[in-house]
Amino acid sequence: MHKLIMTILVSLAAIFSTVANADSTLQSFEPASLTQIVEKQKGKPFVLVVWSLDCEYCQTSLKTLSQKKHKLKDLVVVTLSTDSLHDPQAATLMRARLASLGMTDNAWAFGSAPAEQLRYAIDPKWHGEKPRSYWFNLRGDKAAYSGVLTTEMIDKLSSR
Repeated sequence: MHKLIMTILVSLAAIFSTVANADSTLQSFEPASLTQIVEKQKGKPFVLVVWSLDCEYCQTSLKTLSQKKHKLKDLVVVTLSTDSLHDPQAATLMRARLASLGMTDNAWAFGSAPAEQLRYAIDPKWHGEKPRSYWFNLRGDKAAYSGVLTTEMIDKLSSR
């Protein structure tokens, strides 16, 4: 029994250590953040994938993107959760999910502005359906895609 308890405690410590290490990578997305993201990636194609903890299809898309990213090192993925960074429980879960996928770089979550304002800042034509992704090419032009990301769709969208 003592060994079981110790194993559980060590496992929990490892999980929280991973989450703590990812802590600084989850940034607060505010109305001007998209401009900041685009500027940072200027001259490089990238995908902005919008997801949430309670969106099952988003989890599928994230997993597929993670697998594709491991194969294509030049695939730049920026993640944006529509869950609030100011909700400690959600923030912990977001960090853990992204860490489990190896996608803690370029990670954002909705900040303190109202969700409607943040959605509008991303895309005035977007009404909040997920999963949603935006594919930016070398020139900075973007193409929006709503739906689950498959490897075929990633290949198609990343080649434009």
